[in-house]
Amino acid sequence: EPSMGIGNFFGMMPRDMMERSQLTGIEMESLTGGMAKMLYPDANIQIKPYQDSKTSDGFYDLVIGNPPFSGTVIRSDPEYGKLGFVLHDFFFAKSIDAVRPGGMLMFVTSAGTMNKVGSEARQYLADRADLVGAVRLAGDAFKENAGTEVTTDIVVLRKRLPGEAPGNMDWVETVNKELPNRDGGKTTGSVSRYFEQHP
Repeated sequence: EPSMGIGNFFGMMPRDMMERSQLTGIEMESLTGGMAKMLYPDANIQIKPYQDSKTSDGFYDLVIGNPPFSGTVIRSDPEYGKLGFVLHDFFFAKSIDAVRPGGMLMFVTSAGTMNKVGSEARQYLADRADLVGAVRLAGDAFKENAGTEVTTDIVVLRKRLPGEAPGNMDWVETVNKELPNRDGGKTTGSVSRYFEQHP
C-alpha cells in the first residue's frame, strides 16, 4: 500500500488473508509511518516518499490504496519523472508496473483520474492493464470521517498476462456531458466514457 498513512487497508483485511500475506506499506510522513510500524510489526513498512521507493516490476499480487490527490507534477522519480504525470497518476503508473501479470490494482482516487481530458495516464495504464470496473462515490462520501467533499472513484485494474489481448479500451476516452452542479443547475464537463456507459 503506497501512501498508507497508519495502514487502514491493512487494518480492514480479513485476518485469515492477512496471515497468508506478506504486507508492504510505504508512507512519507514519519509520524504516521511510525504508527503503522507499531500497528503492523510483521509488515515491511518503509518511511519514504513513493518516488524514492524501489520495487521490481511484477512483484506484488495486489496494490491497494488511496493515493494523495494533487496537481503536483512528479519529476523526482528516476524512472517515472520523465512521464510528467501529476501525483495520483504517478501513483497509478508506478503501482501498475509493480503488480505481477494477472495481479490487481485497486485505488480510491479523485474523479480526475477517469474524467480529465488528457488521456496520457489512462493510456499508460490501458497499455498494461484492463479496467475491471470503477465506481463513482457520492460527493459527500468522505465528509463525515475526513471532513472533505470531493468527487471520488474506486478504480480496479487487472494487469494483463503476456500476450493477452486488451479488453475494452473505451474507458481511456472522455466525453463532454451535461452535469448537475451543487446549485441545482447544470454545467458541461468532461466525463469518462466508462461512466457514460455505466452510470
